[in-house]
Amino acid sequence: MSKEDGGYQKVANKKDLKERGMLKVEVLGKSILLSMVNGEVYAIDAVCSHEGGPLEDGILDGFEVECPWHGSRFDVRTGEVRNPPADTPQLAYEVKIDGDWILIKEKLQPEEQQLGVKKELPLYELNLFQKIKAEGTDIMSFKFSNQGKNSDSGKSSFNYTAGQYAYFDIGGVKNDPKGPNRHFTIASSPTENFIMISTRIRDTPYKKQLASLEEGTVVKVKGPEGKFVLHDDCSKTAVFLSGGIGVTPFRSMIKNATDKRLPVKIALFDSNRNEQNILYKDEFDEWANINQNLMIVHTITGEERSSPPASEWNGERGRIDKSMLAKYLTKEELDNSIYYTCGPPTMIDAMQTLLQKDLQIPKDRILIEEFTGY
Repeated sequence: MSKEDGGYQKVANKKDLKERGMLKVEVLGKSILLSMVNGEVYAIDAVCSHEGGPLEDGILDGFEVECPWHGSRFDVRTGEVRNPPADTPQLAYEVKIDGDWILIKEKLQPEEQQLGVKKELPLYELNLFQKIKAEGTDIMSFKFSNQGKNSDSGKSSFNYTAGQYAYFDIGGVKNDPKGPNRHFTIASSPTENFIMISTRIRDTPYKKQLASLEEGTVVKVKGPEGKFVLHDDCSKTAVFLSGGIGVTPFRSMIKNATDKRLPVKIALFDSNRNEQNILYKDEFDEWANINQNLMIVHTITGEERSSPPASEWNGERGRIDKSMLAKYLTKEELDNSIYYTCGPPTMIDAMQTLLQKDLQIPKDRILIEEFTGY
C-alpha cells in the first residue's frame, strides 16, 4: 500500500475491525496488530517480544492483549508489558482514521522502548544427567550439567542470578499450540554445580517430549533472563509466598542465600494441596536448621479426607492469609518486608488482594512471577 501524507500508511478498512476485536496486518515489513476498544483503534507489533507468539490469536481483555503461548500481557495503547514472562514492550504505532480507512505510521518510541530492543541471549548446550519424579505427583525435576558448550565462547558455565529463568529447546517438538520451546525458572542455585528445572508434566507435545528425554540428551538453553531476584537491602525481610510449582525460584534464592551466608532474613510461606505436593520439603527443612535467618512455613489446603490427619501433619492448614502471616511475622516485618509472590494465576490474585488491600503494602515492595501451568 502507498504512503499517505505525513508518513501514514493505509493498512485496513475500519469495517473489518469490530469493537473489542483484533486484526493482524502485514505492513512496514512486519506484522502489526490492530485492535479496537471503546471505538478507538490502536496498533502494536503482533509478534510477542517474549518468544514470538502470535498476539492476534490471543485474548483482548480491556486494553490488554494476552499472548496465547505463555500468557504475557501488553497494553494495546502503548505496548507496555502488563504481565510477565515478557519484559520487553511491543512497539506501538500512531493511528489515524480517514473515512473508512485505518492509517498508521511508525512513531518515535519512548526511551525505554528504544533501549528495550531484545538482545540476543547466549546459547548453551547442556547435558541432561538426572530425572527425578516426585512420588504421587505429576512433577518432574531435570538436572543438567553446568559445563555446557557456549555458542560464542566454546565450553563455559551457564551463569545466572538466583531466581532467573531460561529458555529450553529440547528438539523434536511439533504441533504444540504454545510453541516448540518453553521458559523455566532455574530452581538450582548458582552455588550448585548443576542446572535444575522442575515442572508439572502435562499432556502436551512439549511436556511429553520433555518427560521422555533420556539421560545424556543435550538440550539447547538460552538465557538467563528475569528480574525476580532477591533484593540487595539486607535490612528488609524477604517474604516469599508460593503456591505449588511456583516455589521453584524460591529454592534457588534460599539455597544461594544459605550457601553464601547472606545476612538477609527470609520467610517462606509455601501453599500446596497436600503434603505429597510439597516440593523440596526435605531440603527446605534442612536449610532452615543451618540458616538462622530462614523460616519455612508449609500449609496444605486440601480437604481433610485427602490430607494427613491432624496427628500426622504438623504444619499449617488453609490458604495463606493475614492471620497466618501475623502468626509468624512481627508487626514491623509485616509493614516493611519485601514480598515475593509466585504461583498459579488464582493464587497470584489472592495474594495481591491480601498484600494491597488487607496489609496495605505499596506496589513497589511487591514482586510477582506467575506460573500459567503450561
